[in-house]
Amino acid sequence: MSWQTTNPPSGALPSIRKQSLIRRIVTEPFVHFALLSLAIFGWFKLAQPGEWSAGSDPRVIIIDQRQIDVLAGQFEDTWRRPPTAEELANMKEDWLNREVLYREALALGLDGNDEIIRNRMVQKMNFLLTSEAGAARPEDEVLQTYLTDNAETFTTPPRIAASLVYLGQNPSGTFVDQTRARLATGEDHRQLGQTSLLPAGFELSARTSVDSNFGTGFFDQLQLLPLGEWSGPVQSSFGLHMVRIDNRWDAVLPPFGAIRDRVLADWREKQAERATELFIDNLRSTYVIEDLGTTGMPAGES
Repeated sequence: MSWQTTNPPSGALPSIRKQSLIRRIVTEPFVHFALLSLAIFGWFKLAQPGEWSAGSDPRVIIIDQRQIDVLAGQFEDTWRRPPTAEELANMKEDWLNREVLYREALALGLDGNDEIIRNRMVQKMNFLLTSEAGAARPEDEVLQTYLTDNAETFTTPPRIAASLVYLGQNPSGTFVDQTRARLATGEDHRQLGQTSLLPAGFELSARTSVDSNFGTGFFDQLQLLPLGEWSGPVQSSFGLHMVRIDNRWDAVLPPFGAIRDRVLADWREKQAERATELFIDNLRSTYVIEDLGTTGMPAGES
């Protein structure tokens, strides 16, 4: 009788672990973004040499069919029709004039210390590094895991609707008791309390809205009050209030299907950020950085 077992030989375990590690690396979206960013960077540099260097002879301007196709495509995107021969000729002339001025500006060093040009070039590099993230199509299981790990980001915050009676900054105990008694008899709360420009209540509102109008911590105090009953006094930045909670919505995490697009957009953004950070770190490692500034000390001071 022969026996079979599913346990691998002990010598096979390192190989299995190695294969498992490789599989995790290959399926990691972050690695995909990093590699694709490098590929796009290389392709852009090869496919559009005119934007990366002036060529071996800056006095020679070459306008090839690729550039003509780009000009025609830009015209068609704008006007929804192909350019005529005359329009295309005018566009070529305009491009050549701009190219001449651009190269002369480079020769004069006008691009140096120009923050606008610097920012534009940085924007183009960031676009190259993050463009692939916008085309990523992760499986729903990946997005659901991301939603679980970042539930707080997608949770709808709690909201409260309330009616208010302003009592003043230092109301007497007698005035507070009288106001409470009149509310208990059903009098219109808008006719009670001290005269004020403060609202007599608000519809369903989140913490940020309530606290911006009545002071930090006011929302948290209202969260503790019972629904449908006059309570108080409750302290705000302006004084004391009688408060009735008219409606309350608890914080809720919507189902995945209802917010899938939001989750996807946030996931792509985070993956692009990670890929960009890695790429920049790798680029910085190829530079020698000499920091000659004095920490916390403006230039020229000692």
